[in-house]
Parts: sequence; structure tokens; C-alpha cells
Amino acid sequence: KYRHFFLSTPTIWYLACASALSSPTQDSKRSKASTTTGKTLKMMSKVQRMPLANRGFSLGLVQMAAPAALAAGSRGVATTKHNPTYIQRRRRNQNPNHQRQQQHNFSESAVGNASSSTKLLFATIAAGGAVAAAYATSQKVSSPARCEAPTRFVTVAKSADIEDGTMKEVMVPKATRNDWDHPILIARVDGQLYATGASCSHYSAPLAKGVMAKDKMHVVCPWHNAAFDLRTGQPVRGPGLPAIPVYPVKEEDGNIIVEVPLEFSDFEKPKAAKRDPSDPRTFVVVGGGAAGAAAVDSLRQSGFPGKILLLSSEKYLPYDRPVLSKNLGKGTDPSSILLREEEHFQEMEVEVRLGTTVKELDAQAQKITLTTGEEIKYDAALLATGATPRSLPIPGADLPGVLPLRTPQDARNIAEKCGKGKKVLVIGSSFIGMEIAGTLQRGGCEVTVVGMEAYPFERVLGKEVGAAMKKFFEEKGVTFIGSASATSIESKGTQLQATLGGGKKLVADAIILGVGVKPNGSMVKGAEMAQDGSIITDECLKTSAPNLFAAGDIASFKAQSGEMMRVEHWELATSQGRLAAKGMVGSPQPFDQTPFFWTSIFGKNVRYVGHSANFDDVVIEGDVSKLSFVAYYCEKGEIKAVATMMRDPIAVAAGELLRLGKMPTAEEVKSGKVKANDLLSTLQTLNAQKADATAKPVAAKVL
Repeated sequence: KYRHFFLSTPTIWYLACASALSSPTQDSKRSKASTTTGKTLKMMSKVQRMPLANRGFSLGLVQMAAPAALAAGSRGVATTKHNPTYIQRRRRNQNPNHQRQQQHNFSESAVGNASSSTKLLFATIAAGGAVAAAYATSQKVSSPARCEAPTRFVTVAKSADIEDGTMKEVMVPKATRNDWDHPILIARVDGQLYATGASCSHYSAPLAKGVMAKDKMHVVCPWHNAAFDLRTGQPVRGPGLPAIPVYPVKEEDGNIIVEVPLEFSDFEKPKAAKRDPSDPRTFVVVGGGAAGAAAVDSLRQSGFPGKILLLSSEKYLPYDRPVLSKNLGKGTDPSSILLREEEHFQEMEVEVRLGTTVKELDAQAQKITLTTGEEIKYDAALLATGATPRSLPIPGADLPGVLPLRTPQDARNIAEKCGKGKKVLVIGSSFIGMEIAGTLQRGGCEVTVVGMEAYPFERVLGKEVGAAMKKFFEEKGVTFIGSASATSIESKGTQLQATLGGGKKLVADAIILGVGVKPNGSMVKGAEMAQDGSIITDECLKTSAPNLFAAGDIASFKAQSGEMMRVEHWELATSQGRLAAKGMVGSPQPFDQTPFFWTSIFGKNVRYVGHSANFDDVVIEGDVSKLSFVAYYCEKGEIKAVATMMRDPIAVAAGELLRLGKMPTAEEVKSGKVKANDLLSTLQTLNAQKADATAKPVAAKVL
């Protein structure tokens, strides 16, 4: 119960650390002297970052803790699992918030150790007092307001190892015996070196396996298309919300030398403005999904100091919605898939209102009316309300046991109805429908899918890929009925019976609907709307109304090609939320990103980049039957989209070339003149081209 007191009081926290040095150990083989010295150095490095008032006293405690711990003899040192550095540097973790929780866990264990080492604690306090006072006195005059973390200089590679337009993951040798090597990314653009963290902040994919986009100065994740600025580490695209660290770097005598901290952190908080109470402006983000979460971050990161209000009709903070169709169990614990925790919004001084429904948004009056009757005037607003699952216009579609999937509550409902051994009918062969079919089959259900198309995913991926996916699902035990649709649903005792168009009847314990979504835009008045109920925007995501923007599933936006487009992709919603926020603060930018989508079914990943609703030809390289291929979707000889399986990072490379207008023609890939790997070579060649002499010079973090 004292956890938060210890965390908020550095002096007391370090008393706990000092006592932990003398706690019993299970590692008798480790050298007590070297381990204690290493721990003491790490704690001293933390002390250097404290405010002056706490720093001097704590340093004295740390200096006295080591000999006290050594004197304890057989009592040894703290076990590895309680080592804060070990906890801090755990890599490849899929939950970006895990590090924070583990640090909290460490502080709790430290408190427990303190209670068993009371004598050492008071001895340390008494002995350290004199040293602390002397140190604090000596530092009063020359100490800066904030000291940077201690660093070291490390040679990580030869200059010749990193060619222009390329990047490479290199290992930083461990600093102490009990540490370990840590990866960082080195990239070279126009002769200038850049050093950053090596992992994507979304699911920790190795960035070196992705691609680089020189014109944007971005490094792109190979899995889900997240992108980070090489100069600042800031997240600029896709689902990665935390920033990646950047390090000063230089070349000397043919070597690449990087200045790195003694203690690494895989990810960092992006730089953000502080709330200024004197700023009278109010910006409102309506919708608490991917676009909304990214937008409020981007507003602060873009320097907006006014009031930010996030209105969400859901009772949960923004969460990772795509996880639900792959893991229904997450519906019982939404906190485990939050994109941002409550503390984050508090620190950003963003007012979040959950369970809040907007009755009307009057775009011309710049006024929002809630269902409670409250009225909110805004200076700028973003519509990020997403979409609602469609129902079926047939009798019985509203019966209990006919279930959609959109929210954690929906996932819980499905999990309760679809236990092991249950018969489940999935209506719809879209990505959501097939994902939930795979999840339920793995959970022991007997699953049948009914789709209007002959093959799953046929409308998006074509017949050949769809046929291969159908075979794959059937091998896993899923029954697929194509070119069919349900005409009615009725109760049959405790079960449901669906009747198909041809008269065939299917009995199931539950029916899951995966038949698409419709935009949530009915509350908007005074802005131009599309026929499907979405909000029409320009290329900068601004609507026809003053100071009103839209992003994500709700937005029909003007694409780079000039065509109007609405794309229901999670990654695109996040990117559009960021970009719309820039328009809200007066720095509009055209949305030129290539749409990107991914799905994971039975452990197999499909990545799709581009947009081709009316492809007339599909060119395939690879073996579709083995689900290892690159498929090009072409319209009138032009490649409009690319889908891949087991061919990373071809999809993200194709996305950059589509954006740049540098894709090969359909004939070139069809004839075999251009192979998929040539896309990587083409992008690398573009990255290596010398910059225009008139272009703005690129800033780098140099030594």
C-alpha cells in the first residue's frame, strides 16, 4: 500500500534499493563484489538524474550501501528477477505498458526487502548523512536545473559497413558483467548517420527488417507499417504510439561511434506540449478508438497547449481492437489491451469522458450536444466515431445468440456462448468473419462459415488466393459454404437454425455476424456527407464545415490519386488521427500514405497494401498453395495493390513505392522482368540517390 509513496519519493525509493542489495540470493555462483559494484553504479546513475535536494542525500545512501552489503557476506545480492535493469530492458514484449508495470512490481518487492533489512537501512541512513550533506553543498553553485543521464561512447561498426541509403542493426556491448548486449539501429542518409532504437514500439518488430523512406526520413516496421522519424524517434505513422530513442553518432578513423546511455530504454515518451490554462481554446475529439487516441497524442506533440476533450461512447479507454477477433479472452480484461493507460491522459492533461454519447454535432455552430443535454462549444473538432457492425435484414437477425463483434463486451458474449464443443455458424467471409472462425476453431468449436463469395476474401484478394485460403481453413477443420446467404434465422429450442437461399438449414448454438460495418455519422449536421453515411473530407482530412476534421472509418477522403476513398483499416485510422490533429493546429498536410492492412489467422499473416476495388488482373509470384507469395492487383496495366504472405518486408516496400509512384507496370511483373525482391532494390536505390542541392538540409543528432 506504500508503493506510490516510494515511487514518488526518490530518497525513500533508494533506501529500498540499498536494502535490496543485502537481501538473500539464490545465485551463489555470482560474484558478490562485482554484482554489488555494478548495482551501485546503476543506482548512482539514477541519482545523477534526481533533483538536487534528493540527489545529494541519495548519493550518500548509495555510496554507503555497497560496503554495507559486502559486509553482510553470505547475504549476497538481489536476485535477477528483482533487478531493475533486468526489468527495464526486457525486449520483444508485445505490451508497451509492460515495462511500467514491472517497475512498479520491483518497487513493491524492494519495500518487502526493506522490512527484512531494517538494521542495514538505519545504518546506511546514519553513515550516509555526512556524505550526502557534503555532496549537496558542493553542488549548489554549479548544478544545472536538470542533469542528463550518464552515457558512454561505443564503437559499434566500421564506416564501410553502412552504405548510403541503407540501415543495419548493430549490438552495443554490455556495460557491466551483469548486463547484456543491446541492439540499436544505424542508418545513413545522404552521407549522414542516424542512430535510433532497434524495435518498433507497437509489437517490438526489428526495424532493421523493415525499410527506409528517404523522402520522409522514416524507418518503417516490416509487420504493421508503423513509421518513426530517424531524426527524432517520433512516431509518425501507423500503430506505434511510444517514440523510439535516438542517440548522438559520429565517424572517427573509419569507425562509427555512438553515445549511448548506461541504461537503455527500448521506447520513450514522445515530446509533448504542456497544458497552458491561459489558452482559451477547446479542441474536441469525438471517438475513443485508434484515430481518437492518436489524435490527442498528436495535438500535444504538435505543440497545442489548450484544452483537449476526448469523448467516447465506450466505457473503456482506447484499446487495441484487432486483438479481440484473435483472442476472445481479452474481452474479459480490456485493461490488458489498452493503447494508453489513464495515467497517460492525466499526464497529457487530456479530459477523457467515457460512456458519453453525442446527440448532435452542429458543424456550422461549432457546437456539440450530448444525450445528457450538455452543450460543448469547440474551436476545432475531430470526428473519429468509427463504425457499427451491420446486422442482417432478415427475420430472426435480432434473436439472442446472434452476435456481432466490435467491443470487449461483444467478445465476452461470444466466448460465453461458444465454449468447447459448441456448433457455431459464422455468416460473412470478410476478414473479421474468417478471423473469428479461426479463433473459435482453435478453441474447440465446430465452425461453419457461410459467405456470399465462392471463396473467402475473394472480393479483396481474388479467386486464386481465396481458393488457397479456403483449402487452408478446411484443413484446419472449418467448413466453408460459398456463394450462399442466409434468408432467415429462427429458434430451435436452445439452438438457432439458419435457412440459406437454396433451402439448406444449418443448426448452431450461436451465430456470429461478420457482414461489414456502417459509419457512425448520423449525429452530424451541417457537413457534407457521402451516400453511405460517412463524412466527406479533402486530402488534409478537413470537412466542408469550418474547423471540423474526420479520420478513420467515418471519413471518405480524397486520396493522392484524386479519387474519393473510405478505408476500414486500423493502421490507417491511427495515421489519419495524427494527420488530422496537425490540421486542427493550423499545419495541414495532405494524406499521402498508402493504405495498409494485416490479418493473422491460424498463425499465418496476410499483409495488404494499396487499394484496388476493381482489379482486372492478378499477377502472382510464389507458391499460393504453400501460402508463400506476392500478389499484384492491377487495373488497366497499373499495379494498385499488393498482398503478401511469408514475404516480409515486400508489403511495406510496395507501400512506399506506390506512394512515390515508382511501382513497376503489370506487364513487367507478369513477364518476370521485375521480381518482388527488386522492389526492395528499387527503394534502396531511391534512398541512395543524392539529395537535391536546393532541398532543405536534414538535421541529425550528432556528437
